[in-house]
Amino acid sequence: MSDAAPRVWLTLPDGQEVRGRLLARKWTPAGWRYQVAVALWSATSDLGVEPADYTVWVPADEGEYLRPDTGADYGTVPTEGPPSHPYLAPLPPGADVHWAWTVEQLRVAGPRSRPAGTLVHEYRCKVAPADGPELDLEQALAALARACQECAAAEVLTRL
Repeated sequence: MSDAAPRVWLTLPDGQEVRGRLLARKWTPAGWRYQVAVALWSATSDLGVEPADYTVWVPADEGEYLRPDTGADYGTVPTEGPPSHPYLAPLPPGADVHWAWTVEQLRVAGPRSRPAGTLVHEYRCKVAPADGPELDLEQALAALARACQECAAAEVLTRL
């Protein structure tokens, strides 16, 4: 475990608190996650024990899993984020998470010309075709050939 990583308190499922180190932070469509390392004992092949680092990504829920250690500086923790687009912002508490996408078939020169590709949009995108089909995650990933820059559909899809 890196001594440079700042210390945090991690709450285990049974309510115990152990001291760990905060290794990284990243944003996901489900909200912020923090990577924490905790040094614990691990069994060796000769039936001995040795210290080993265990790492886990935990949700950044207001003190439910983690709390800061007094005096620790978290300014140097590697952070992936914040979201680059409003569509990627965390949903408010209690919001129903329902991701859906739609596709737009691009044409070279008008409705009856040959296809030029597929543009994937987040379903609520303001530039998506109004009559486009609603796609689930698998369908959207299959259709993803070129992603709309207006709604950041590709960035959301690659994070799921």
